[in-house]
Amino acid sequence: MDMNAEWIERTFLELVQISSHSLEEGRMAQRCQKELAELGFSITFDQAGEQLGGETGNLIATLPGDSSLPKVLLAAHMDTVQPGRGVSPRVDAGVVHSDGSTVLGADDKAGVTAILSAVRYIVQNRVPHGQIQVVLTIAEEIGLQGARHLDMSLIHSDVGLSLDSGGAIGTIPVAGPTQVKWEATFVGKSAHAGVAPERGISAIRVAARAVAQMPHGRIDEETTVNIGSFVGESPTNVVAERARLLGEIRSRNDEKLEKIIHQMQQVFEATAAENAARVEFRHQKMYDGFRYGSDSPARQRIEAAMQRLGHQPVPVEVGGGSDANILSAAGLPILNIGIGYEEIHSTSEMIRLEDIVEAAKIATTFCTLEAGEKLSSDGQ
Repeated sequence: MDMNAEWIERTFLELVQISSHSLEEGRMAQRCQKELAELGFSITFDQAGEQLGGETGNLIATLPGDSSLPKVLLAAHMDTVQPGRGVSPRVDAGVVHSDGSTVLGADDKAGVTAILSAVRYIVQNRVPHGQIQVVLTIAEEIGLQGARHLDMSLIHSDVGLSLDSGGAIGTIPVAGPTQVKWEATFVGKSAHAGVAPERGISAIRVAARAVAQMPHGRIDEETTVNIGSFVGESPTNVVAERARLLGEIRSRNDEKLEKIIHQMQQVFEATAAENAARVEFRHQKMYDGFRYGSDSPARQRIEAAMQRLGHQPVPVEVGGGSDANILSAAGLPILNIGIGYEEIHSTSEMIRLEDIVEAAKIATTFCTLEAGEKLSSDGQ
C-alpha cells in the first residue's frame, strides 16, 4: 500500500505550522474541512465551540459507503498545548521536531494527518468501504472538553479508532482509568499572628496534617492519587482561616476509586474535628474508565488491521485519559492506538515520519477490513 509518504510529510509540516491552541482551532478546522470536502465528505460543525467560547465546534465529516459493511469512525483532536504558536518544524533523518522554542504539535496533528491520508487513499483508490465518519475535536488538551460537548446525535458509527496515543506502532491501550477531581477546603479560625496566635486555628496546619495521613501517590498498579494545589491566602500576620487542596484520583477499578474517596473523606473530616476545624469536601467525575477484553469486536478489528500489515498488537493498560474515554462512555466502541509521538507537551516533542505513514495504513485497513484487498506494510 502506497500511502504517498511525500504527501504525508508535506501535510504534517503544514498542519503543525497552523496555530491551534485549545479553543483557537478555527484555521485548523478550515484546513481539514477543505481537505475532507474535496474527498466527498459532508461536513458538520456542532455547537461545542459556542458552548465553550471557542472559534469553532467539533468537525464531524461523513462519507457514505456500502450499507452492508460496518460504519466506522476515525477520531483525533485539532488543538495543541502551549507554546504552540509559530511552530518551525525541522526534519532530521526522518524525525520531525520543532526548533526548540515551541511544542511540535504531533499530539495530535500526526493523528489528523494519518486520518486525512487514510481517507484520501480510500477515495482515490476506490477501495470498498462502509460509511466512514471523521471526528476532529476541539479542546482535548483542556480536559477533553470538545468530546464532552460533542453532539452525539451526529454520530452514526458502529466502531471507532482514535489516533491519539504515544507508544510504538502496534500499541493499543485496552484499559484506561476513571478520573475524579476533588477539592477539600479546611476552615479554621483567624487571629492576629503576632498578638494572639493561640486564639486562632490554622487551616493550613490542619490541612497539612490531613495530607500527611491521606492516601497519596501510587496506591497500586491501577490507582493513583495526587495533590496538585495547596493554597492558603492569608496575610503573614494572620492565622490562616482557610486552606484549599485540589487534586485527582485515577483508577482502572471503580471499586478501588470509591474506596479511596471514602478514605480521604474520613481522614479529612477526622483531622478537622481533632483540631476544632471543619472541612468541605467535594469530588466530581471527569471521565469514565474503559476496558476492552480480547473478545471485544472493536479491539479485534484493530488487532486484525495491525496484523494484516505485519504489526504485532501490544495491548497495554494506561493511566491517562483521552477522547476515547468520553466516546466509549457515550456508547461508541472505540480504542486508541499508539502513533509514535514522543516527549509530548514539551519543546522536545518529536515523531518519525515513518510512524505517521504506518498509522495511516492502520487507519486505512481498519476502515476497509472487509474489502479483501491485500495490504502489506512494505507496499505493493
